[in-house]
Amino acid sequence: MLPNHYLELKPSWRVTLTHRLSESMGAIIYLLILALLKDYGHGEPQEGIAVYVFLGLLTTGATQQCLDKDECVEFPDICGKWGTCRNAGCSYVCQCPNGFRNSGDRQTSCVDIDECNADGVCGKGGICQNLNGSYWCECPAGFTNFGKNQTKCVELNCDQYETQPGQTLPGFDSFLSLLRNNCLVLNNSTLSGPTRPLPTGDVLLTLLVNTTDVNQLDLQSNGHRSSSEVTKLLKTIEISIRLIAPLLTENVTRIETNHTEVEIMVRRDKTPPKGPVSLTNENTQLDTSWETVIGDYLKYPGFAFVVLLSYKNLDSLKDNNSSQNLQLMSSALTVSVSNSNTTNLPQPINLTFNHLQSSDVDPTCVYWSDENGPGVWSGRGCTLVMSNSTHTVCSCNHLSTFALLKGIHQEKLSLVMWVGVFVALTCVVLSLITTLWCRFVSRKRRGGNRLKQDVQLNRK
Repeated sequence: MLPNHYLELKPSWRVTLTHRLSESMGAIIYLLILALLKDYGHGEPQEGIAVYVFLGLLTTGATQQCLDKDECVEFPDICGKWGTCRNAGCSYVCQCPNGFRNSGDRQTSCVDIDECNADGVCGKGGICQNLNGSYWCECPAGFTNFGKNQTKCVELNCDQYETQPGQTLPGFDSFLSLLRNNCLVLNNSTLSGPTRPLPTGDVLLTLLVNTTDVNQLDLQSNGHRSSSEVTKLLKTIEISIRLIAPLLTENVTRIETNHTEVEIMVRRDKTPPKGPVSLTNENTQLDTSWETVIGDYLKYPGFAFVVLLSYKNLDSLKDNNSSQNLQLMSSALTVSVSNSNTTNLPQPINLTFNHLQSSDVDPTCVYWSDENGPGVWSGRGCTLVMSNSTHTVCSCNHLSTFALLKGIHQEKLSLVMWVGVFVALTCVVLSLITTLWCRFVSRKRRGGNRLKQDVQLNRK
């Protein structure tokens, strides 16, 4: 045996060498120590050299050697109840599952993380309940986390889905009633009468697309839809998407019919996603960033979504009493995001439109505005980035329903031209009247003078 003054055990190991040598590999370890410490075959350790045994690593002076001891087998609970031990040769590593952590050296027991200690983890009014490796957010009445128990509670207004006779478009009465029932269940409100199982987000999205198709077909058959009806359709789609998108389970959802095409991208992370995001369909492409989609990161609820919905048959949006009679050069599309403040975006979005027909006419980037009336196409906040005969790129600093129009410049030119023609014709008429009046006056004067001269001649 080695003298005691030649062997020093690190306190954190807390296992004596005597205990190690009594195990199955004790003899091998002992022989290795002697081999390292022998002095020219005398079998005695060199004077002044200390020996340390720590976590399967043998250290003598500046020399280290692995003892290849599997701590994970020898000490099954070395990483605690929730941790997983992985042997790494000279040392072991404790792997902690999500919701657990150790002290940082990766060699201590895994303990639960109490997420409820973080401020605002469950959002406004939310009550946090800590669980082993997880937590649960309970939302008060009027708030919801859309069934995702680790998402912040957000306020949900169900009154916007209230229907009134004659105030909704064809097919939307029953659909909005279904949305309202979903809304009331989600925000823990009391429903009168028995309730059926809630439809999934995918089912609701399919119903929305099919109902939108019906309205586009009705638009086609009537030739045009009044501006107020178009505004009502677009607003209904907007509020419906805001309830449906957080209920979707897939990261990307696409639905395409003969008249409508929609793509929705959803991200669910504890920290806000960052970087560019792009959505594409048959005739359009949206390019933006997750920072724009989220807005104020302090209000990030734990999820974010961006929607690109194209209408293939809204090619004639004209009010019967409106003078605006313009033709779309592209499909109309609605852009919606989880950020509710979209009237003045910090960064503009880019929209790439495919022309419905190849044309060299300069298009105008427009959006559907109902701020000053039932609804018109307006170019405010949108600029043309580039355009050729087949594609046009627009940049807009707000969100709405967008399209390309041709005819605005021509309409303005035509108006100017007609004003010019009217002014010119007025000048010509006034000139003719003036000329005729002058001639009449001149002739009258000359006729009077001649009469006086004839009278004088007769008197003579």
